[in-house]
Amino acid sequence: MLKKGDLCKHFKGKTLDEKNIYRILEVGVTYSGDKSENPINNLVIYENIFQGKIFAREIEDLEAELSEEKQKEYGQVHRVEKLTPKESEIVKNKFEKMLKTGKDCDTITK
Repeated sequence: MLKKGDLCKHFKGKTLDEKNIYRILEVGVTYSGDKSENPINNLVIYENIFQGKIFAREIEDLEAELSEEKQKEYGQVHRVEKLTPKESEIVKNKFEKMLKTGKDCDTITK
């Protein structure tokens, strides 16, 4: 279960450097729109920490189980998964280096 503040990785990409990394900003959000008769419930608001882009998606979509083929190819069971403590440390170091150098994450040496 994703929680506010979690750092997570999207399944696409074979290495951590290739994956989109997200910070969960909010969970359980309801969007009713201006005149929506059917509000969208249980949204997760999340941000790509290296690009600054913010997204909203239903939690069921983010936690959806991948096909066996994709699980083998990408090394993840779910579409979005919480980073391990080791992965979190790697990402935090990369982010701090990016902030100090003023370079975007793609130009930082891995």
